[in-house]
Amino acid sequence: MSSVAADQSRSETSVLMPDIYPRLAYDDEHSAMEYLGRVFQLEEIREARVEHGETMLAWLRTGTGVIMLGRADEEVHQLISPRTAGRTTVQMMVYIDDIDAHYAHAVANGADISMPIEDAFYGERRYEATDLEGHRWHFAERFEHVRARGGSLPEDPVGGLPRSGE
Repeated sequence: MSSVAADQSRSETSVLMPDIYPRLAYDDEHSAMEYLGRVFQLEEIREARVEHGETMLAWLRTGTGVIMLGRADEEVHQLISPRTAGRTTVQMMVYIDDIDAHYAHAVANGADISMPIEDAFYGERRYEATDLEGHRWHFAERFEHVRARGGSLPEDPVGGLPRSGE
């Protein structure tokens, strides 16, 4: 599809979608959607939900980012939940407007924090959490954005440097 045709196609729908976005597989997509909204503050794009009996596909947004979540489907799409795989299969990278408030909200709502909030040497304040089925979420805010909102940062951040022996 040409970029002109893609632009026309996008303008004809009620929801503006990015040109690329991930689909995350869950064994229980209904619980995943509730969790992602409550803990990570992702918002469902209601016009985009598709239900097939007990299963559904739903699109969630944060800022300009979108994810699709749906039932794990090994037969048709060969997608499995990290719970089934026994390990994380993807890490979602998400920029947030106020990382400190986002982190506090996630912790207060029971997030499984896999890396506490820290300031990384490459210019971002960040943390990581694992969702209820094992997808890994990396939330970050760029230092210039932290400063612009009045936040403070260390002079010499070291987070994100390789550990000795790596």
